[in-house]
Amino acid sequence: MNVKATSGAGREAAVGDQPGAGAAEESAPTTESESRAAATAATAAAHGTARRRRTWTSYIPPQHGAWAFLVVPLAVGFTTVSFSWVALLFGAAWIVAYPVGYFGGRALATRIRRGSWTRLARREAGRAVPWAVALAVLGVPLVVLRPWLVAVAVVVATIWGVSLLITLRESERALSNDVVLVVLSMVAVPTVWAISVAEPGGWPELPPLPVAVGWATAATGVFLFGTVLHVRSLLREAGNRRFHWLSVGYHVVALVGFALVTPWWVVGFTPALVRAVALRPGLRPAVIGAIESVMSLFFVIAAVLAG
Repeated sequence: MNVKATSGAGREAAVGDQPGAGAAEESAPTTESESRAAATAATAAAHGTARRRRTWTSYIPPQHGAWAFLVVPLAVGFTTVSFSWVALLFGAAWIVAYPVGYFGGRALATRIRRGSWTRLARREAGRAVPWAVALAVLGVPLVVLRPWLVAVAVVVATIWGVSLLITLRESERALSNDVVLVVLSMVAVPTVWAISVAEPGGWPELPPLPVAVGWATAATGVFLFGTVLHVRSLLREAGNRRFHWLSVGYHVVALVGFALVTPWWVVGFTPALVRAVALRPGLRPAVIGAIESVMSLFFVIAAVLAG
């Protein structure tokens, strides 16, 4: 016996015997179709909102740790001088330049690897365009006020080119590429100092680089490379005991070395050493990022005290 057919027939007979059954049957499809339409509209609206959100966030480089590599050197640079609007403008341009280099580099790497401007290469290049426009808006007044910043731009572009070559030959996430990023980040510290002390116009006659600024630049590079080693020990080198102890040993040397320069650097390097020893693989990237943000804050405070 077909149970489904029998049950259906029984339901039809039962409904047919009831007063007003015909009207109920006529109204039911209408109600059901309206419900389906409403559900479809709600789903489409939700998908549209999610699509707009994905479109907006797709223009933000997903390398969250890189933002600390941009902000920390700027903050350290600002601790070495008095406030300067031109230096603040440079800071904005410095941050905006990162997405230009990130998406532009990915576009060029894809173009070189695949031999043509593929859809992916064009998409990455398109994401660089709004940032490039913003960089031009910020960069023009900077060049007018400090023309010698063109030379700094050439240095930065050269380092960026080295990073692109490493990406093509090895990997975007290669340790050597992280070293290049650290070197690039260090450029910001003396540049902020030079902008603040230089007179407007052509090539400036700068005073000798203060010893404190030199040490601040070196400390920034050492701290950021320690961040690279520590994060790699938790993620890409998770389970590699040798790499973990390499990171710990590096932080010990950094702490002792800069404590001899001035005790104030202990404020920045001691928390970094503690987290290098204590943390183990298994943490979510978001948690690691939050901890690194706190470490960066300690380091900037140390730079203020050491200055």
